[in-house]
Amino acid sequence: MEYKTAIIVDWENVRKRIFENPQLRKTGCKIDYNLRVKDLPKFFLTFLDQEELPYRIFIYTAEPFRDTISKPDGSIVDFSKEPVVLKAGKFIKDISLCDLTAIRKGRLAFRGWDSHGKPIFVQKKVDMLIGLDIAHLAYKRLVDRIMVFSYDLDIQPALRIARLEGLQVVLPVLEELGTDAIPEELIEHSDFIRIKSFKRLCETL
Repeated sequence: MEYKTAIIVDWENVRKRIFENPQLRKTGCKIDYNLRVKDLPKFFLTFLDQEELPYRIFIYTAEPFRDTISKPDGSIVDFSKEPVVLKAGKFIKDISLCDLTAIRKGRLAFRGWDSHGKPIFVQKKVDMLIGLDIAHLAYKRLVDRIMVFSYDLDIQPALRIARLEGLQVVLPVLEELGTDAIPEELIEHSDFIRIKSFKRLCETL
């Protein structure tokens, strides 16, 4: 039997927990997602089993903040010209052009400056977009399974809806991090835990 499978990627969550994780970098493997954008879809697809057919990779992120803001010292910062913003914008454009990918964009809300003078941003709408897409996939029965790359408890209700509507939920986890990396509340609303080695996956890319 074949299972049509949608891959859900909470990018900011995954970026920090996997691609910027110091523990995983100790393996000697690193994926520079800005320079090797085309390797990202391959990375997520390697978690599929033989009987699973990829439907689409949904990647959820936030559009870079491009407004001009005054700092506490009175100086002005034009975020649209900041190197990190330009890099983030290029990443989103490049990943959107990859095969089987669909980008869903929330927004960044500015929340002031920290004690070191660095801007504080909060992602908005991303969790809602993930929940809506999972519900749509479930209600329309567009897939048989969803594989969810996220460690955020806010997606728990969406996983519950997916299972109530007959979809199977797969939670991928990296061998080097162990299943403790996934909150127990998410495991309770899943059907399978898929364990892969980060080092071995990197070697195949």
